[in-house]
Amino acid sequence: MRFVPVLIAVTWGAGSARATPVRTDAVVLHPGMTHERWHDDAIPAKLDLVRIDLTSAEIQTRATPESAKGKTTSAYAGTISAAVAVNGGAFAVSGYKPLGLAMGDGAMWSQTADDDHTATLMFRRTGEQTTAAIVVPEMVVGAADLPAGTEGVVSGRPLLVRAGSVESTFPCDDATTIACDRAPRAAVGLSADGHTMFVVTVDGWQSGSLGMTAAELATFLRARGADTAMLLDSGSSSTLVLDGAVASHPSDGVERTVANHLALVYGSLPKGEMSGVVCKDSISNCTTPGSPGRITGALVTLDDGRTDTSTTSGCSTGLASCASYDFPGVTPRLACVTVKKAGYRIAHKCSQVTSDGMISYNSVVLVAGTDPVDAGVPDASDIVVDGNGSSSEHPDGGTMTGGGGGGGCCDAGADRSPIAIAAVVLAGWRRRRGKTLRPS
Repeated sequence: MRFVPVLIAVTWGAGSARATPVRTDAVVLHPGMTHERWHDDAIPAKLDLVRIDLTSAEIQTRATPESAKGKTTSAYAGTISAAVAVNGGAFAVSGYKPLGLAMGDGAMWSQTADDDHTATLMFRRTGEQTTAAIVVPEMVVGAADLPAGTEGVVSGRPLLVRAGSVESTFPCDDATTIACDRAPRAAVGLSADGHTMFVVTVDGWQSGSLGMTAAELATFLRARGADTAMLLDSGSSSTLVLDGAVASHPSDGVERTVANHLALVYGSLPKGEMSGVVCKDSISNCTTPGSPGRITGALVTLDDGRTDTSTTSGCSTGLASCASYDFPGVTPRLACVTVKKAGYRIAHKCSQVTSDGMISYNSVVLVAGTDPVDAGVPDASDIVVDGNGSSSEHPDGGTMTGGGGGGGCCDAGADRSPIAIAAVVLAGWRRRRGKTLRPS
């Protein structure tokens, strides 16, 4: 990074930046991944933009685990055979500690925490696609707040686009982001429906490309369709790698090692299997195939839309040898089932599916009765809080809003913006300065 001590704040409007970008090339890297090159002669600036279809079953989103910190972007991309990889957020050089919350491969980094000027990108697999959200800086995100099944978290600052509008103010006094200088940039954004991720880098501090201010890059991303976007680490860290080759032009002439990265992998993922029994009142009531507590004829729906009906056919002894429902070929993730049968209340249950050849057992308990009509009093975990600090009721069963449906127990099919400005479902959010949005 280059440090520039500017101690004022400049207000920008969506039309203030005089960028006039022109697309010069577009190539499909893989189905669902398109690389575009853009040039703005007025600055001048050269940009690389990748559009990623998060609804694709063949695209997996990844973030660097702590064990892989301190690598160049191409080195990390090589370890996971990434089709697209970009540097992560700003970090402390000593120890490669991200400035903001970080998670990779489902494991939280140690000694990382969110703050009041850092946005947070989080993602997880939902059915056969990816659900992603960007949480605005005004909301503090802790490890306990992350939706179940979250696989990766990358932080960045400042927020560039909020609910379809370019941010009105950028901090010129932040020497880490140098938001009001033209500089090399990296950023990530999401479309309003959550189906598209935008990854962009801007070459800078070199002949033919000076770089962009945060406002100019925000305006560019908004024009391309980003509803929400945040800046990743800028300056010499900014690097884009496509299919193993560096596509951008790092300002040092070579890649820098950085703390973490955001990456997209293309290709069929190794599959796992989920099985289970459906029990009346308690798992202990159906520990053997002949147990009267086993329920047959229940409709079991996996979060990818597949269904099965509980049965006892082919059972011998023990739970493990008799699956009253079974779903082979499940993409590794926190997979969820919804179970229904007349005379019983609907049940939801999730379990982590792996690709190591082991069956994930996810037995479900049904309780006799009828589901009550929703009286409008949601569970604490079903509160949606948006970036404006307001909260609203949310249908039971939600864990994380976002485009990229799928159904099932985890609200994969919620029909709203991927973030509803920055919506995340959780038990209670803390607002800055100690104010509470909703009691935990």
